[in-house]
Amino acid sequence: MIKPAHISYRTPAFEVELEAGVVYAEKDGYWSQGSSAGPQLSQVALWRHPLELKMDIYMPADDDSEARPLLLMMHGGSFLFGNREEVGQVAWCRHFASLGYVAASIDYRLGFWPSKHGLLQAEADALDDADSALKFLLDRGDLRIDPKRVFAAGTSAGAILSMGLAYIFYGERPPKGAQSRLGPDFRICAVGDLWGYVRDLAILENARVPILAFQSEQDPVVPFDRGYPMNAKTFSDEVYGTRATCARAEELGIRCALHPCPEKRHRLHMDREGRLTPRYYEICDALVAFFAEAMEIQA
Repeated sequence: MIKPAHISYRTPAFEVELEAGVVYAEKDGYWSQGSSAGPQLSQVALWRHPLELKMDIYMPADDDSEARPLLLMMHGGSFLFGNREEVGQVAWCRHFASLGYVAASIDYRLGFWPSKHGLLQAEADALDDADSALKFLLDRGDLRIDPKRVFAAGTSAGAILSMGLAYIFYGERPPKGAQSRLGPDFRICAVGDLWGYVRDLAILENARVPILAFQSEQDPVVPFDRGYPMNAKTFSDEVYGTRATCARAEELGIRCALHPCPEKRHRLHMDREGRLTPRYYEICDALVAFFAEAMEIQA
C-alpha cells in the first residue's frame, strides 16, 4: 500500500496515544522486568515460573493510514536488568509514533544461570519473546500495520535481539517454519544496532537488511570489534561488536552505517542519573533518516 502523501515519516505530524501494559504472551521464565539495580533477592534463586510478558504500544492519534510502519524497540540490560519503561525506549517510541509509526516497547524474559549455557539460553528465550511480540502486533488488525515495513531496534541486549530477528529468524534463509509464522509479505526493512553484538558473523549471509549502528570505540561492556562481553570468558565465547559486524556486512554488500563514538561508555543515550544525553538525540535523528530511506528505497 502507498503511504498517505502528507506523511513523510521524518517530521512529527501526530499526537501520540498509548496502550500500556498489553500482555502479548505467557511463558515460563525467571522474571521479565528488572530495575537498573538488578533482580530482587527473591529472584536470585532462579526458579522458572509462569510469566505474563507485556508491551506498551504507542500509536499516532487520528491517523487514517491503512498501513502503518512498525518499530519494535527492545531495552538493554545484559539479559538481567531493564524493562519496557526505560526512559530512552519510551522517548524513542513516542517520537516514532508522532511520525506515523506504530511503536512498541516490550518486556522479555530475563535471568540465567551464571554459565555460558545459561547466557545462551537467555538470549534464545528473549529472541523467541521478540518473535512472539512481532506476531502479536501483526495479528492485531486494528493497529493497521504494514507487514512489509517493519523495523527492529534496541540497545545492548535489545540490539542483539534486533539483529537476531533480522538475520536469524527472518532472513532470506530462515530456520524452518520461521518465515511462514508471519506470512510471505513480512519483511524487516532495517535494524538499529545500538552497541550490541552478534555471536557468528555467518548470520549476515542469511539476509540483506540495512543496519544502523552506534557504539563507543572504548565500550567497557561489549567489544567494539571482537572479544568477550564484560571481558568475562567464564560466561561467554567471543562475540563480534558493531565494527566487526559492519565490516563483514559491507564485504557482503549490505549497507551498514556505523557511528563510532569517542566516549568511554556503554550506554550512550542516557547518563548515570537516567537522563537523556545529547547522543540520544543524534541517534534518534539518525534512526529516523535511516528508516525513512529504507522505506523510500523499498517503494
